[in-house]
Amino acid sequence: MVGPFEELRVIYVGAEAVVKLVEWRGLKLVAKVRVPKPYRRPEVDQQVRSERTIREARAMIRAKRAGVPCPAVIHLELSTSTIYMQYVEGESLRAVLASGAEDFSEIANGLGTAMALLHSTGLYHGDLVPANVIVQEGMTYLIDFGLAGRSDDVEEHAIDYHLLERSLTAGFPLIASKFMEKVREGYGSVLGDAAVSGLLRRVEEIRARGRYVERGEHQV
Repeated sequence: MVGPFEELRVIYVGAEAVVKLVEWRGLKLVAKVRVPKPYRRPEVDQQVRSERTIREARAMIRAKRAGVPCPAVIHLELSTSTIYMQYVEGESLRAVLASGAEDFSEIANGLGTAMALLHSTGLYHGDLVPANVIVQEGMTYLIDFGLAGRSDDVEEHAIDYHLLERSLTAGFPLIASKFMEKVREGYGSVLGDAAVSGLLRRVEEIRARGRYVERGEHQV
């Protein structure tokens, strides 16, 4: 990509990356910049950040090809460990639910569908919480694939479900059960009832052994 990027505002500052809204030739994009870590040797730090940037971009590209609603990757700049991606304008699911929205069936169903499409490709999100879901005119988009990976093990897919359910229960206890019911309907519409049953069995196993996987800094 040729030409300068104009920084419009900072969207989020995390432990690993800074996410900014930028403009390039009149087009709004999101730039996710992995920040250097002073405790690592410079050459090691560069390698780690580059590898994580490539891995995240690949996950997003594979998800997009599978029909998962998520930002399109526009450009990679490995010298700065930056992903430039489509800007999906909307509100986070967390903000939508916090506003007291009562009709969330379409949103929840769409989220279940998106999760199923992701899992059907052997991908898992790794940090599927309401802060990482954007709602745009009733459509749900998955964002922040920094902890995403590939696995055919239903365990990883069940962890996605478990993280979403746990974060909803903690933040929105009055609607969590009904919301997850609609998520399951959406999931089953893609992968079938047998896949839903298998997923829920593994979720119960995770709960029974007390496994609470922390993949990153989760936000409800």
